[in-house]
Amino acid sequence: MKNIFTGLLLLISLLTACQKTKHPQYPQPDPLKFHNSELLEDWISLQLLLVKRNTGVTHIAYSRHFAYTGIALYESFAAGDSPFKSLAGKLNGQFDLPSHPAGKPLFRPVAANAAIAETLRFFYADKAPLVFSIDSLEQLYFNKYKNQVKQLNLLNQSQAYGKQVALAVTAWSKSDGADHINLLYETKGEGYWEPTPAAYAAANVPGWVNVRAFIPGSTSTMPPAPVPFSKETGTAFYTMVREVYDVSQSLTDEQKAIANFWDDAPNGKYVSVFGHWFSIFRQLLRSERPPLGKAVEAYLRLGITMHDAGIATWKAKYTFHLIRPITYIRKHMGIENWNSFIGTPPHPEYVAAHATLSGSAAYALEKSFGDQYSFTDHTYDHLSMAPRKFNSISDAAKEAGLSRLFGGIHYRRSIEQGLELGRNTAAIVDNHLKKQNYFPE
Repeated sequence: MKNIFTGLLLLISLLTACQKTKHPQYPQPDPLKFHNSELLEDWISLQLLLVKRNTGVTHIAYSRHFAYTGIALYESFAAGDSPFKSLAGKLNGQFDLPSHPAGKPLFRPVAANAAIAETLRFFYADKAPLVFSIDSLEQLYFNKYKNQVKQLNLLNQSQAYGKQVALAVTAWSKSDGADHINLLYETKGEGYWEPTPAAYAAANVPGWVNVRAFIPGSTSTMPPAPVPFSKETGTAFYTMVREVYDVSQSLTDEQKAIANFWDDAPNGKYVSVFGHWFSIFRQLLRSERPPLGKAVEAYLRLGITMHDAGIATWKAKYTFHLIRPITYIRKHMGIENWNSFIGTPPHPEYVAAHATLSGSAAYALEKSFGDQYSFTDHTYDHLSMAPRKFNSISDAAKEAGLSRLFGGIHYRRSIEQGLELGRNTAAIVDNHLKKQNYFPE
């Protein structure tokens, strides 16, 4: 265990040694000009490690980890004379923030550092080794700022404020309904979802549809109804399933690579779909090194967008209850030994969750980095997977969606409708943020 955290601290040290870029055109929230996004880059790196180490958590739950962390982070920037406007009272539900004493300065990087750390300690409170790594990174950055600023009282009061903000946000999170997600689920009959091989696990958290969204109206849109179920050869439904089977019989090495790269199952190997998109975000931050304030904006936008898109996804899944390809192929096509290339997750098929979440994430990141931003995704270099190159962030989302067809777990229509649902949800979130004028220009 000691070697794990020694390696973590070495990684953090290497990341923080990267060259810093100044952006004098952006009004800095603090008098020092060296603040850029490296603080968030390192915290995201640790979050990805936490996801990998924290197996056994339902996949969709990570949406809350990233979203509430983003809100606490943002609110740590929104106090005092900050150009940022607080979210309090503008989201679904109400949370009460601590008052920042008038006339007292606030060193926002330290407040942000403390807010992130305290929020993550809340989500991983029962995992002592993970909490240790959170404590270590928080202290590393506090010491760094202490060496630079030389005003211990300022840093201590900033740290205390960031922690108080996080405690307010995490207290608010306890009322969002996430503790009532494991509802009893009964299979609806022929043509509907039923537990799938190999585990035949029960339906995954059908109560997630009742979790509180952040943005009013963000989960109000629904995809069109799926293709009507049919067992008859030549019907639209049969043809749709047949494509999944036919693709599985002639997968190319490239298609297999795509399916594996975007698998993202939270099983100790991958970092989840939420972690994957935050990994992409971290890579864009490392490339651009924007001011910390701009990075905070982007973190918040990505977190709440994916969170609300996840609820919209579950709403569709547990409205239509559509049968998975593996069930149809085995039961109605009579190919009893057929298996999908990647594991089929235990929830209804329509719409594709990865496609929806990826569509929403791409939309959010495009608002921060532009819609023609080319990049190379190195998320799984540590697994010796070849990096994937994309001409735009949306292209990455499209490939993520298509990976589910190559993986044998989704129909093409579910992928296409998922991408559209994700972008529609993200647009509602974006319009709300613009209307409220949360972010300074």
